[in-house]
Amino acid sequence: MVKYKSTYNMIPNNQYTMRHVVQIVKEALVANFQELDRYFEKDRVMLHFKPSREHWNVREVLEHVSLTNYFLLLIINKATRRALDRKQDGIMLHPPEGYHLKFKEIDVIGSKSFGWINPDFLEPTGGKSFEEIRRQLKQQFAQCMYNLSMLKNGEGQLVQIRMSVHHLGKLDIYQYIYFLTKHIERHIRQIQKLEQQFEQQAILI
Repeated sequence: MVKYKSTYNMIPNNQYTMRHVVQIVKEALVANFQELDRYFEKDRVMLHFKPSREHWNVREVLEHVSLTNYFLLLIINKATRRALDRKQDGIMLHPPEGYHLKFKEIDVIGSKSFGWINPDFLEPTGGKSFEEIRRQLKQQFAQCMYNLSMLKNGEGQLVQIRMSVHHLGKLDIYQYIYFLTKHIERHIRQIQKLEQQFEQQAILI
């Protein structure tokens, strides 16, 4: 079960700093990637269970998440390089007024009520082993954490990336990585539902 709660709800607006921003995104990364990793130790029968032919199984969900992360990170990595080129040594950037509101908008992505249509290139193909998917997710987590470590003084605000999903508009790099975590959270909820359906079917049998 995802235990991560957004820290920004507990921070007064006038005390909101880039240190808080980086910590919020780190906490979301750690919580959601750790939760994903737990499923690689689960019973393989459960991981291949499908309630119906139209549904993905857990293995396919994990592959989809790794695929989505891959393409999001292509953008994040490029934006990080641009931000570092633009930074000025010794300058600490501060969040603008109302900065936390964009994070609240992004939170909707993680909810089960949000509708999402996946493009074909993000559909799981079954071509990767469990070990490959797990290794890729670990590498993606490490890359996200590395990017944050390079942007600890607010440099992530120097580049804006347009996000069409949910009409979010322009996101900076911190917000874009946070979006990645919320996409993971959405699919953790899907995995949890699949696990419950598997357990219910086992009881009926």
